[in-house]
Amino acid sequence: MTSRAIRVSEVIRRELSFCFQREVELEGLVLTISSVETTADLKQASIFVSLFDASISDELLLDILNRHRSEWQRWIGKRLQSKFTPRLTFKIDDSLYRGDKVLRIIEELDKENKQK
Repeated sequence: MTSRAIRVSEVIRRELSFCFQREVELEGLVLTISSVETTADLKQASIFVSLFDASISDELLLDILNRHRSEWQRWIGKRLQSKFTPRLTFKIDDSLYRGDKVLRIIEELDKENKQK
């Protein structure tokens, strides 16, 4: 990723965090932007989010985020003041879940080895 893409990604992360705090539909949810990845031409941005609250499903969360996507893109476009505003794509970051699953498997293998 180029230094410009990294700077744009950080601006997107900061501005989206602000938007998430203002959004009534997201109130009470513990939502984190894990990472923002922009393409080299800065026309696309993938936003990976983690939800630390099981009160809503991942599908419902993505539905809420996508419903407000165009509003947030306009907001970010005003802040970036660049030729293009990246098109936002929200994705669930399941790395915490996968890491937890790997740890459970290691613990099970460790227990099996101790029993032998």
